[in-house]
Amino acid sequence: MADAPFLWDELGKYKAEGRFLDGYPDDQRTFFAPRDDIHGLLVALLARAQHSIVVNMFGYDDDEPNRIIQGKLADERIYVQMSLDRRQAGDAHEKQILASWDNNAFGNSIAIGTSSVHNAISHLKIVIVDGVYTVKGSTNWSLSGEEQQDNELSLSRNAVIAAETRAILDLNHDFMLKQMVGTKLDVAAFLAPSPKEPASRVPPGPPLARPERRPRKPPRAV
Repeated sequence: MADAPFLWDELGKYKAEGRFLDGYPDDQRTFFAPRDDIHGLLVALLARAQHSIVVNMFGYDDDEPNRIIQGKLADERIYVQMSLDRRQAGDAHEKQILASWDNNAFGNSIAIGTSSVHNAISHLKIVIVDGVYTVKGSTNWSLSGEEQQDNELSLSRNAVIAAETRAILDLNHDFMLKQMVGTKLDVAAFLAPSPKEPASRVPPGPPLARPERRPRKPPRAV
């Protein structure tokens, strides 16, 4: 049986009051933990993804969203892109979750790394679903972050916001993939400059190979 559609006009059921304030923007919804049902909202949105899920997450520790994404990873019709912070991905529970991902399957791309500035943490908590729905805010994917801590989650259905955000997430993902290549790649060449450093237009390329010198012929006898 197919999942029910994700109905924008029924999202009030995830609010503690059961509705949004009058005058809310048509393409924006905001939720607050631990007051609202953020966990239920995330589960509903992810379950109804039809084309793509793109995630950049600091704190990936919720089994139920992970089970849903596992199903999407196994569906070659759905593109799944995951970018996780290297330090967070080292936690015991998250290691257990990551071990079951199939990064080599068609339509899946998973990267673990850092920010491009001095290897700082990648602290975003963002997911884009089907190129339309964008989730942002301070809420990481853990039951404590969704149900106990004071956190905010904003949901947009503005395709322009999704496009702008997707470009940033793709840049982050690309950098993490380059980090994962290992010692064969000079990662320093791809680091973004710090605020005090001037930005260069193009990362320095590899040194040019010197042409081989041909041995000189001995002088001809006269």
